[in-house]
Amino acid sequence: MAVNRWTELVDREAIVAIAGDLVAIPSPSGQERNVMAFVADWCGKRGLEFQIAARDPSRPNIVVSIGDSDTGPTIAMNGHLDTVPVSDAAAWRTDPFAPTVSADGSRLYGRGASDMKSSVGVMLYLMELLRDAPWRGRLQTHVVSDEELSGNYGTLHVLDEIAAGRLPRPDYCFIGEKSDLKVRNAERGIFNFEITFLGRASHTAAARATGINAIAKAAKGVLALERDLEKFHPSVGKPVISVNTIRAGIAHNVVPGECTIQVDRRLIPGETRESVMTEVRAILDAITADDPDFRYTVDEDPRNDYIPANITPEESPLVQAFQASVREVTAQEPEYFVAWAGATDGRFYRQAGIETVGFGPGGENAHGANEAVFVDDLVTQARVYVETIGRLLGLDA
Repeated sequence: MAVNRWTELVDREAIVAIAGDLVAIPSPSGQERNVMAFVADWCGKRGLEFQIAARDPSRPNIVVSIGDSDTGPTIAMNGHLDTVPVSDAAAWRTDPFAPTVSADGSRLYGRGASDMKSSVGVMLYLMELLRDAPWRGRLQTHVVSDEELSGNYGTLHVLDEIAAGRLPRPDYCFIGEKSDLKVRNAERGIFNFEITFLGRASHTAAARATGINAIAKAAKGVLALERDLEKFHPSVGKPVISVNTIRAGIAHNVVPGECTIQVDRRLIPGETRESVMTEVRAILDAITADDPDFRYTVDEDPRNDYIPANITPEESPLVQAFQASVREVTAQEPEYFVAWAGATDGRFYRQAGIETVGFGPGGENAHGANEAVFVDDLVTQARVYVETIGRLLGLDA
């Protein structure tokens, strides 16, 4: 399939303009109302149909639609407009909310430029570009709040509305998070648990006579758990385990009787919470062979946010369409996104049974000073999206 004329119509300056408009509106998580109002106004001026879906009216989501799902599949492009706050203003070379293109035109700077307002700009731009294109199906953009914190007010609410029949169910979903123009068809799972190491409290004076220091026991456990995991999955790379918090002690002169650590474990396909806990318990139980006073308890998933590793298979129509489109647009063989990357809202769509692929631009310093997105990547992202839409919805050349 040759690059179609709609791909050739992609306009670099128009993408930078809408991306800059979004960056210019501060929208830290919990304060998304103004930027969503801009999106609604932008769509209204262009005659684009949209619905507002909100669990909390101050944190709305906007679902923009073109086409007709009675004539073919529905594609949803998902992107979030909440950002992390600016906490390092003195380190910025530009105003975080004055979008600035570098002198050579290669980067757009601003809070949210990389994560991920510019990618949402690509999606909105494509809704206008393809508004009157001849195809069979429906194209949507799910512009959401609350990705950085929980998703509860954002994508999860949109999916609740889909499940309730108040919004159409997509057949496919594109996630625009940073992927360095690589195909992200899978994500690691998330499993958090707490381990409490048990000692025996006593006066410091009697520490060697009657006390058992729980912090000392925890130290053995932490050193055993904190390690590289020698497993690998071709779509996501290695799993990860990290001990991220520790709390113990009630006074400076009391031997601590308990010490609790929080462990964050990221899973690859094929791993489950049961298999992970079997491994963890085996590691800790081995310590008791040398230390009969080593005792612990485990609280699995205390925040109830476990989600298994999720994958859209390589042979799926969506992954195949993205791969073919990358080849067509870039004249290069597509790569899978295997990186030390966090979770995206794509996991929620996959959990709902919707084929999902992440494909987004490269960038720098997300969440930090001088955050930037690569402008050439935004253009490539837009062209790959158009090609992929064409393959799935029969967009005529």
